[in-house]
Amino acid sequence: MLLSIPSCFLVAFATVGDFTTDKTLYHDGDSLVISGNVDYDPARFSVIMQIITPSGSGLAHVDSIIPKSNGSFSNTVHVGGPTWSEEGKYTIKLSYGGNLEKFIEYVKTSQPKDSGISGPKLTPAKKSEPLTVKPTSPFEENPKLRILGFPSLDKSTQYYIDRYNGEPEYKLWFDSQFPEQTIYDILGFSTYIPDWIKTFAQNWAAGEVSDQEFMTGLDFMLQNNIIVIPNLNYAHHTIDDVPYWFRNTAQWWSNDLISQQEFINSIKYLIQEDIILIE
Repeated sequence: MLLSIPSCFLVAFATVGDFTTDKTLYHDGDSLVISGNVDYDPARFSVIMQIITPSGSGLAHVDSIIPKSNGSFSNTVHVGGPTWSEEGKYTIKLSYGGNLEKFIEYVKTSQPKDSGISGPKLTPAKKSEPLTVKPTSPFEENPKLRILGFPSLDKSTQYYIDRYNGEPEYKLWFDSQFPEQTIYDILGFSTYIPDWIKTFAQNWAAGEVSDQEFMTGLDFMLQNNIIVIPNLNYAHHTIDDVPYWFRNTAQWWSNDLISQQEFINSIKYLIQEDIILIE
């Protein structure tokens, strides 16, 4: 005999309620602010965000967003750079026990239309008052940070990594100070995988993220040093068929059934054996 389940006993699954962007059109150098809410589930650590290129063949950005206990979240993304190589409609996909997609437009440079109104006439400077142009810098450097002991680690190592990956000016400053070393060298990492990648793997195992999205995300994270594996010369890769064993490996690692090193070894094997092929 079939029994009906009272509605008060139905399980509520975590989902993305809604999200918005601060604009619909973006150019190089803009900040993209994404805000929204989820049906909060304390068992789900973060919302996975993917920004998919217009062709669908790559990612402009991938990241995690930690929602507050009331379900609200916000994140800022720097627009532009090598991963934003295409103009057109980009898909923002958020995964949190379900998926929600929205679109933004991206054009590399802004070209304001000629209004037909002439501006004020410019009067050349007098010879006795030569024009002087002060050199500009894309960042303001803190002289206190130009020391051998940087970083002081008064904050967590993740703080420095997030700033390096999320703030172009900070990255530019760091690279100017340590041209022969990576942020991971300075922080003492030989291998590094952010914890939120486990959530990305869990979403893939649950079918919330497709094979192509997961492998494209993996490619993006390796290229941009979000995942750092020593002694691995990595270039842009592609893959047609994901081996079933690798899906299992990712799922086991996301559930702490195997170690991070075992997961790393499986990635290295895919690349070294040309199961992931160089384009």
